[in-house]
Amino acid sequence: MGEIATTYSGGTPKARNKKYYNGLIPFIRSGEIHSNKTELFISEAGLKNSSAKMVTKGDLLYALYGATSGEVDISKINGAINQAVLAIIPKQYNPYIISLLLSKKKDAILSKYLQGGQGNLSAEIVKSIKLILPSKNEESSLYPLFKVLDNLLSLQQRKLELEKQLKFFLFQNAIPSKEAVIFKPKIRFREFQDKWKYAKLSEIYNTDCSGGTPSVKNKTFYGGNIPFLTISDLNNKKIYKTQKTLSKKGLENSSAKLVPAGSISLAMYASVGKIGILSKEMATSQAFFNMTFDDDEKRDFIYIILEKANFDKEWIRLISTGTQNNLNAKKIRNFHIVFPTYKALKGLNKLFCNIDTDIDIQYKVIVTTNQLKQFLLQNLFI
Repeated sequence: MGEIATTYSGGTPKARNKKYYNGLIPFIRSGEIHSNKTELFISEAGLKNSSAKMVTKGDLLYALYGATSGEVDISKINGAINQAVLAIIPKQYNPYIISLLLSKKKDAILSKYLQGGQGNLSAEIVKSIKLILPSKNEESSLYPLFKVLDNLLSLQQRKLELEKQLKFFLFQNAIPSKEAVIFKPKIRFREFQDKWKYAKLSEIYNTDCSGGTPSVKNKTFYGGNIPFLTISDLNNKKIYKTQKTLSKKGLENSSAKLVPAGSISLAMYASVGKIGILSKEMATSQAFFNMTFDDDEKRDFIYIILEKANFDKEWIRLISTGTQNNLNAKKIRNFHIVFPTYKALKGLNKLFCNIDTDIDIQYKVIVTTNQLKQFLLQNLFI
């Protein structure tokens, strides 16, 4: 790499000097090399009185430190970089082709230089990386192919963001505020004009329970046929499988409980407020508050309400009033919500279900397109 490109990294202005920040220069850190905007801006004084270096739109950026180590992209903006970012300026090769080759080698680079994920990459390491470059003729064919895929991914990502924005808009406008004098949404179906009611969450669901964790010292308690829900399993609305399983012995010798299929599980610890619907009977740890319902329509609406509460950071405000940053059963049971008529509830469920379906489809399209890109990357380059 050092033979075909010049490289340089940047630095960080002193945080104590306020004159160095809030200027007009975007300050690109390692986690922002894929973005067209930055969280921080520095001033001309900050640039001149530090090791920060300018890059221009189209330059190749390589992340040296942090969770994004080894990631590479073409800069989408003019800005300054810090010491965790390496600018790579190829002498004659297309920067985009170099970025694809470095992308292809990412796992091998991290495996070789960052054992166990510890440590940082350096400019010297990057300059020592060996690349097998295509001929100019082949490069001219590869470039438009991968650019089409990248443009397609950008469009798909934009569509996903618009779908999410629509959902968040409906959160704020199709569900009335609990602070309102009259519980009436800002927008609603014409045929649903009845007032909403104020209720405790415990008045809507059927039963609730928490769970427990078998001793991890006893290996016979694990690896059975009983799905065991943990926080890391809450990635989608419906939970179909878990990373861990319990044996019957583990269930019987702990506070873990079997929770019926169709229940909503809400995280009380760690990722407070995350929720999921169990697709089948599962055991859960004590980190969950589990709610059962005698009506799927009510359950699906409560899922929407709890999702909105998480989006509005209501749980964060609730736990900030206590000595521990956890929820508890009492707080959840007494959590107040607004509730519409059953007919309006079904209409809203259908609306949000359609949006969630579109979002899920868009996620899958993005995953599939990325898989295609990775397949071509592994097979069209050496």
